[in-house]
Amino acid sequence: MSQLQGGRRPRLLFVVEQTLGHVAHTHNLERALAAQPDVCWEVIRIPYRTAGGPLRLTPLGTWSWRASWDARRQLDARLRRGPVDALFLHTQATALLCSGLLARIPGIVSLDATPANLDQVGRAYGHARGPERIERLKRQAVSRPLRAASAVVAWCRWAADSLVADYGIEPERIQVIPPGVDTALFAPLPARPPGPFRVLFVGGQFERKGGPELVEAMRALEGAELDLVTASKVDGIPADLRCRVHRGLAPQAPELVDLYRRADVLALPTRGDCLPQAVAEALACAVPVVASPLGAIPEMVRDGVTGLLVPPEDPRRLRRALEVLRDSPQQRRAMGERGRELAGREHDAGTNNRRLIAMLRRLARGRHPRPSELAPVATS
Repeated sequence: MSQLQGGRRPRLLFVVEQTLGHVAHTHNLERALAAQPDVCWEVIRIPYRTAGGPLRLTPLGTWSWRASWDARRQLDARLRRGPVDALFLHTQATALLCSGLLARIPGIVSLDATPANLDQVGRAYGHARGPERIERLKRQAVSRPLRAASAVVAWCRWAADSLVADYGIEPERIQVIPPGVDTALFAPLPARPPGPFRVLFVGGQFERKGGPELVEAMRALEGAELDLVTASKVDGIPADLRCRVHRGLAPQAPELVDLYRRADVLALPTRGDCLPQAVAEALACAVPVVASPLGAIPEMVRDGVTGLLVPPEDPRRLRRALEVLRDSPQQRRAMGERGRELAGREHDAGTNNRRLIAMLRRLARGRHPRPSELAPVATS
């Protein structure tokens, strides 16, 4: 017998990591939830924090374990106030200590990339694999909540393939649902403003996102100017390069949206990445993208269709790709139109988040235990 019979609204609880592009994902998710008056929902944010607390002197004192510790403690506190009908945990870093909860409460674990994916691009993040014995234990720890969850959502096919190959998750339990962007907010201008060829870079971590290579490539690019949106310190901008550095722009800020709309190209020659939100935002604004073929980027930047792919750490090839687009407004326009079509079809946040909510509604129709039946995480 369903707990939801009689018309009671399902109670949905979201636990969402708050690093990098996951912040914008939270904003979009809350916007979609606010448009669903027939569900009760709450969001628990898990911010990044440096080492501390009871895990600080243990091998578990990494970001993933700290995030999961914080998530489990806040989940326990919430469940003591009353039951929920379905859980949503994003990313898997929040779920490492939640296998028991997921075995009792229907839930989804969502992720942008698996740890095995991160191993492929980890050098740029300062990440390295440990001894195989440790890596085997990590795979087991990650696999447990994935197996306990009612379903797993991957942001991209790259991550979905790894879930199957590296963690043994059944393909039928995986849904590929990109986080998407607000395609009404991130939308092209009716006409391109007059002026020089404008290249836009959006990346919180300037070096990892290939900022130094872009600056070097831009030095030899005549008739162009550069907008850098980053939280990092930027040194070594040549005096003869027309460059503006923009700081403190929050996700979805009007100033950021305006930069996308006025750009001719988004350049993201990243040294390591998974599914950068900046690429989807550019596509939604009908801006072609020049980027590295890493992670899930080729699923969005389709070479010669919605942009151009260039090897990372290769300023010469990057400059050539930018020259091609600088010299061909017609090609830029065609790529931008196809990118906008792709964004509307696969990366619309409203559509994709409604899919997530519909999945949780279906899961919420099952039976759920009382809070007293849920063992809290140990705190000592």
